Amino acid sequence: MERLHRALLDSRDPDTVDSFFSPEFESHNNPPGFPPGLAGVKQFFAMFGEAFPDAEVTIDDLVAEGDRVAVATTLTGTHQGQVMGVAPTGRRVAVTGIDLLRIEHGKIVEHRGLTDTVGLMRQLAG
Repeated sequence: MERLHRALLDSRDPDTVDSFFSPEFESHNNPPGFPPGLAGVKQFFAMFGEAFPDAEVTIDDLVAEGDRVAVATTLTGTHQGQVMGVAPTGRRVAVTGIDLLRIEHGKIVEHRGLTDTVGLMRQLAG
């Protein structure tokens, strides 16, 4: 998981998604307006990369059993690009989230997750 976050955030190359996610990937929690599947994942990471170019992800907890992984993370970064309709504020934020993943053949095929978007919006509002 750490390798996934580092690769996606450090490279800023949306095609890095293909190395970690199956072509049959399905997310049950796509943000509004994002396409399904890999296209949505690429769009999401591109948006976050532009909004928080100095983003760092800390893995707070991780549990793996069989083909399932549960991971709690904290993303920290400086708001330097538009995110969810909010223009750049220059504020430093910390956003927590929990992701449940199903893995097949070494790639992520299914995702359910929750991100503290209310907390993010509060931080951006100051």
